[in-house]
Amino acid sequence: MKKIILSALSIIAIGSIVFISCAKKTDDNAIAPQYAADGSGTGANPNTTNVTTTGTIATTSVANQNSSMTGIGTSGVWNTVNCTSVTNCLSSSNSSLGTSVSICVNGTVTAGTYQLVSSPTAIPAGKACLTISNPPQQPTGTTWYSSGGTVTITAVGPIFTAAFSGVTCFQSGSIFPAVTVSGQVGCN
Repeated sequence: MKKIILSALSIIAIGSIVFISCAKKTDDNAIAPQYAADGSGTGANPNTTNVTTTGTIATTSVANQNSSMTGIGTSGVWNTVNCTSVTNCLSSSNSSLGTSVSICVNGTVTAGTYQLVSSPTAIPAGKACLTISNPPQQPTGTTWYSSGGTVTITAVGPIFTAAFSGVTCFQSGSIFPAVTVSGQVGCN
């Protein structure tokens, strides 16, 4: 008897749920845009097949105009700071651009290929860090650090030159946006 009553109650409960969920719904309380033409809204266009926009859409950005920077250390007039292996960094600057670029290694600069890392303060042995301060066509005053890639340092006598190509760099404290840089540091 208990099974029959329990089965009947289950069928009634399921039937009620189905009946309630299938009841006709109205859009009287639905959220809908209110257009100015309706008299109660502030929207501009009641015709949804003829969409209009209000405001402005930025089509260019002042910051981060380029996703790549080429000729760093080579295009224009660059003043090389450390040309020999007496230090752990090779650096160049361009006063007309206000840009400086450095490649630092752990220890003394020697010829070879170095894997680039992103931190100039904790460079592991056999690795290097590329730092570009105030690069051209990027936000003024920003510093960009390498996030990977390689740099090749060559030596001609006591003079060292570091060349890099297609190195991805990020702004200080951020992983976006990213730019790809190419150029060289060292004596020209």
